[in-house]
Amino acid sequence: MKKVFLWLLVISMIAVFSLAGCKEEAAEEEVAEEEVAEEEVAEEEVAEEEVVEVDPASFVGEISLMTFMDEMTVQGPNGEPTMVEMFNEVYPNITVNITKVPSGEMVERINTVLSAGTGIPDVWVGEQSWVLKWINADVWENLSAAPYNADALAEDHFEYVKDLARDADGNLRALTHQATPGALFYRRSMAQEVFGVSEPDEVAALVSDWDSYIETGMTIRDELGGYMTAGPSDIQRYFFFAKQQPWVVDGALVVEDVVLNYLDVAKTIRDENLDAGADMWSAEWSGGMNGNTFTYSMPTWGLFFVIEPTITEPAEPAEGVEYSFGDWGLTHGPASYMWGGTWQGISKTSENKDLAWEFVKYLTTNKEFLQSWSELRGDFTSDIAVDEIVAATSARPSLGGQNHMQYFLDEAIALSDSGWASRITEYDEDVQQAFLSALGDYVNGNTTRDEAIQAWKDAVAALYPEITVE
Repeated sequence: MKKVFLWLLVISMIAVFSLAGCKEEAAEEEVAEEEVAEEEVAEEEVAEEEVVEVDPASFVGEISLMTFMDEMTVQGPNGEPTMVEMFNEVYPNITVNITKVPSGEMVERINTVLSAGTGIPDVWVGEQSWVLKWINADVWENLSAAPYNADALAEDHFEYVKDLARDADGNLRALTHQATPGALFYRRSMAQEVFGVSEPDEVAALVSDWDSYIETGMTIRDELGGYMTAGPSDIQRYFFFAKQQPWVVDGALVVEDVVLNYLDVAKTIRDENLDAGADMWSAEWSGGMNGNTFTYSMPTWGLFFVIEPTITEPAEPAEGVEYSFGDWGLTHGPASYMWGGTWQGISKTSENKDLAWEFVKYLTTNKEFLQSWSELRGDFTSDIAVDEIVAATSARPSLGGQNHMQYFLDEAIALSDSGWASRITEYDEDVQQAFLSALGDYVNGNTTRDEAIQAWKDAVAALYPEITVE
């Protein structure tokens, strides 16, 4: 009987401990479930905060904008809206007061108002040649910081267009709506007549390096009496972007062999009568597009701002001109390059930074706008994801139906991977213009090669006494 009693006691104790353990486990599970539920609620609340969108119409006020860009103020050839008009379709209550300045006067106008401390626009546009000067001068807002947080918004932008607008600490000081890789545009009919080919890959093989470029130019000259290029300055960016170092390192001018090779190639082109001797942007220069000039080296914007307006037959055609619309193609030349581009920055002195940011943010990071803009105007955007969408169905009639967007997408990716943006300095534009001036004297036979190099160095030393020139 005692054994039975002891056995029942043991069983009862086991049951009590088991029940206590179950209650403890149940309590722990309940706490865990509550914690998970609280975390899920918190995540949902954060998510809800992230997706909350402010009605653009709720932004009310005025901003001032200084720009040289026609895209912001002039409608397209078929009445396509301007950038500002498209912005106001979404932000109807932000008035944009525009000051349009010729491109060549933009730097002087901005520097003048900055020095005066008055009349500084809330937003102004910087061309690639000038952007770094203003970034180094610390006159634009830090867009990487709150409340802008531009790095996240520009996550899909090509790295090089962001790198060109970063300060020494890696912060974004401006954003752009476009990327501007370059191409070699060529006349399909001339290639077909002389070489029996006309497709981009076939023509690329004819200009894969400078030896083949010159050889092709000689054949065009001999067979058609045509020119390989309009002028020797047209090919400058192939050489300048092939440099491996910045123009200025540790305060000293860097002279690379690839730059000096430009002198030799340009001189050969002139001596062999391979260029038309036309100054860039002159009537003779653009006239060759409907004439006997085989190639033009232009970036994305060169197609729809320069080439297409020239080769499209107008309502009143010029007498004797055979317009070449549809007879063009584009391909890769002897090297990759980019040309230009426009960045928008917000003045640190602006009293309307919230409205200015809505303007800059919309025109540079809103994917719906960027896609619409690209499809309306043919512009190649800074956003890789948008460019991939547009390139999927792109075909340009002026280029015989070629998918120019896919070409530019591939080139922009290659430029980002090359790391060349790290070699850009605020001296580049002036150093390069001085070089081109010396190059012009050399190819025209006014100086020797050594004299041209010395003239270039002297010009750089005069412009920037702080740079050591040897």
